[in-house]
Amino acid sequence: MTGSTDRLISGLVDDLESVRPLPRLRFAFAIVLAVWATVLGVVLSSQETPLGAHSLLADRVFLAAFLGLLVAALGATMSALAAGQPGRERAEIVGLTISLVGLLGAALACVVGMGSFDLAAHPSPPGADAMCFQKGALMSVLPSGVILSFLVRGWTAHPIRAALTAAVAAGALGATIVHLSCELLGPRHLLMGHLSVPIVLGLIGLYPLGALLRRLRS
Repeated sequence: MTGSTDRLISGLVDDLESVRPLPRLRFAFAIVLAVWATVLGVVLSSQETPLGAHSLLADRVFLAAFLGLLVAALGATMSALAAGQPGRERAEIVGLTISLVGLLGAALACVVGMGSFDLAAHPSPPGADAMCFQKGALMSVLPSGVILSFLVRGWTAHPIRAALTAAVAAGALGATIVHLSCELLGPRHLLMGHLSVPIVLGLIGLYPLGALLRRLRS
């Protein structure tokens, strides 16, 4: 009886697949930021002068929108990566909260800035909002791939929430790149062309990515 039981256990052990260790949260976070910084460097190096760098110092609304996007990107990235690691639910919730605060703060700054902005002195070209939005979505592709590659290696307890934070993180990372390479100062343009990227991508990617993560979990 003992011998047959031992053979059964040995057979079950042999059939088990090796489990890949999950990367540490800090390591995954650093990789995502390194990819983002690389893409940002490539984009800025393609310009003769960094168009958005001067605007950061020249316009308070532009600076507030950038800081809000940056906070949203960092918070959502931390939340998305923590979602794939068991026992890191607190970091996931904190990151999501930070991300929402960043987006709301940036949006509020833009709305308030609309009241005092001279649109006639700084007009936005036709189609500028859509152009920046498309660029932001495009710039989010690579960061989203890196975030999802870490996320699918783990086990998500809340796939829908993880999908939301992953999409928002990628969108915010892409939007910050566009923000730093854009010379338009209009608060409405910043709201519609830049800040809308993580919001729209979060809504669009919520259920498709959530369904994918739920399927991988099962």
